[in-house]
Amino acid sequence: MSPAGRWGVTLAGVVLSLSLAAFLRTALRPPESRGPAGPARPSVGQGSPRIVKKQRPQAPTAPSEPSESPVSTPAEPGRVEVRATRGWDGYPLRGVAVGMMLETKPRVVFPVQARTDEHGMAYFPNVPSGRLTICARGTGYLESCRTADLQAGGNLNMGLGLTEDETASAPVATP
Repeated sequence: MSPAGRWGVTLAGVVLSLSLAAFLRTALRPPESRGPAGPARPSVGQGSPRIVKKQRPQAPTAPSEPSESPVSTPAEPGRVEVRATRGWDGYPLRGVAVGMMLETKPRVVFPVQARTDEHGMAYFPNVPSGRLTICARGTGYLESCRTADLQAGGNLNMGLGLTEDETASAPVATP
């Protein structure tokens, strides 16, 4: 494939990824936050994914005695740390885009991306527990992805080795 063809494929992938992310952000926001003028713009700090399910109205029932079963509470979020390195020598890469997806049905794209610091580290402090796919991509490197499980309230440390490629120029990470 010619360099112009690769550039076109890369550009199409970036556009598709950004369009999907914008759609998911709008679709996963609760209706009350959208307001009468349409979808609300996300504010800084909104970083946790949400799935909103419609509830069916239920017929009134007679009050019952309180049950002794425990009430389920949402799992405590965990922390994810990702280290992006050059694959062949382990040199830490600065400025690499890191993104993640929660492997549920349907899949949930975590709406926050992070860039690696001078030590090649990217940090995600409040991540819902579950199976995660984490991807990293930087200019001049091919995208690298791994899947791992994050326990409730736990920490996940992951290393991603990126392979150099002169045709990989779009720094967008999309799982």
